[in-house]
Amino acid sequence: MCQPPVVVIVEDDQEMSRLEQELLALHGLESMCAYDGIEAIDLCQRCNVKAVMLDLMLPKMDGFETCKRLRECLPPRLPIIIVTALDSDDCRQQGFQVGADAYFSKPFDPDEVIHTLERLMVEAG
Repeated sequence: MCQPPVVVIVEDDQEMSRLEQELLALHGLESMCAYDGIEAIDLCQRCNVKAVMLDLMLPKMDGFETCKRLRECLPPRLPIIIVTALDSDDCRQQGFQVGADAYFSKPFDPDEVIHTLERLMVEAG
């Protein structure tokens, strides 16, 4: 099911998830969606993941805890990018503390997100 490397989009808002999938597809990146933190961890463990785009406000397990757990069970260099409506310095700082490589507030600049994602994937090998 998960043969090619994919970017996992973790977003409970289905419209935002669809928009992020379309953005990645425009840049030749395959993606799969998870709608909560538990589903995201399961998907990332089963699939050939090359990056994660992670919202923070999620059902069942918030994005901070999801990021922390992904860091515990996935390769340490796997890029994790937070994309969220939470724009406070405290949230940004907490996001980096739990292991995020980048943090973008919604609405975000699509080109900046793609550039950062591609750069981090190259650096990760």
